[in-house]
Amino acid sequence: MSKNVLKLGDPVISTYTSYGTLTSIMNEELWPWIFNNFIQIRYAYDWGIFSFDSHQYLLGTCPGISFYNLPQEMVISKWGTSLKDVITEAIDMGYYLYIYADRYYIASTDYYQREHLMHEVLVYGYDLDRNLIYIADNLEDGKFVQVTCALDELEEGYWTMSDEYSFWTEVRFLKPIENINYGIYVDQIISGMENYLNSSETFNLIRDQEYDFGMQAIQRIFTEIENSALAGEALDSRVFHLLYEHKLLMELRLTYLMEKAYMEPDVSFVELSTQLKQDYFKLRNIVLKYNITRDARTLGKISERLQENLTKEKAFITSFILRLQRGKTRV
Repeated sequence: MSKNVLKLGDPVISTYTSYGTLTSIMNEELWPWIFNNFIQIRYAYDWGIFSFDSHQYLLGTCPGISFYNLPQEMVISKWGTSLKDVITEAIDMGYYLYIYADRYYIASTDYYQREHLMHEVLVYGYDLDRNLIYIADNLEDGKFVQVTCALDELEEGYWTMSDEYSFWTEVRFLKPIENINYGIYVDQIISGMENYLNSSETFNLIRDQEYDFGMQAIQRIFTEIENSALAGEALDSRVFHLLYEHKLLMELRLTYLMEKAYMEPDVSFVELSTQLKQDYFKLRNIVLKYNITRDARTLGKISERLQENLTKEKAFITSFILRLQRGKTRV
């Protein structure tokens, strides 16, 4: 076969490549698992980023994705030092590839021939006649987009990376699982919301670094705004997009739970959720505008808007929890 391109939908969330990957290849039956999770937010000290809980484990532990991880030495043993056969065999069997590559060698990135950056990329197809590979990544100002790149570029971007960190050179194979049966767990959702509100630590099997959790983590954003004001630097817009996607999922979760009778239907409460989502979307756009203009006066507006949003969000989630608890007593 000279060309094979796997299906890739529009991602629901995509602050990070792994989120875009998961929500663009998953089947609809996985939504209950999404709604049970993706509530707690944490700040990772070593990485300097905000993310959903268990960020680095999501793809490997997702019940709707078959996930296989091969170290580079096993890849070389089977396919040699070329990605071509790895990609074509995997794609022909219905597997997506999730690898790291140095963006310095990928022409469709802003880092091309300018700066080295090892970053994840989803491979979902190939066209051997044109020597092209179909990839998806957060390439367009952080937006998860689908593009093609020359096979030679991806080869160089992968094989020139240092093996200092095994996760750079490992090759991951992903395949959506058909006909899964995963249910809603109301107690898990309530616990996630309470942990988020109360800044309670949630535990992984491995504690690889120090974290802040929930509202305490989000308070760090105010410090970052102050630091940007002093240095005249851009803000990291990813956390503001994460907060927007957090509210987007909250709205979808709320609608689903009402439709499935886990809580009493209430149009006005759904509208409140939608408004909160829109408030965070507007805040993110103000941040993007600031990063272009660097008008220091805008930073004060960002802080004020964030504080207003958080006040409304705390009240909303508190009410969400109470409504879920009442719904449990009805069942």
